Amino acid sequence: IEDVLEQIVGDIGDEYDTDEDLDIRREGERQYTVRGQTRISEFNDYFDTEFSDEEFDTIGGLATHFLGRLPRRGETFVMNGLEFRVLRADRRRLDTLRVITPHDIVREEQ
Repeated sequence: IEDVLEQIVGDIGDEYDTDEDLDIRREGERQYTVRGQTRISEFNDYFDTEFSDEEFDTIGGLATHFLGRLPRRGETFVMNGLEFRVLRADRRRLDTLRVITPHDIVREEQ
């Protein structure tokens, strides 16, 4: 329903929206919120992964290619040992993902 309302009135704030301009945000132990527009190189640096950025620029593009279609809200899939859950998506793009790692990543937030 929120997606339909946003088509009519514009963006509606919810628990997945943040005021910060962070593409990757730690939400708790082993859980991170990642914007679909996050560059693969930034994702790799943060999570110490090695996803290729030769064909796709963003983690949303990579996830869409991995599944062979645009992921749906609530859908969960695993890529290279990381669990991804789609928090927000519409018919045109993957907006926000939850990433669950096998172990906690300890780093200072900037």
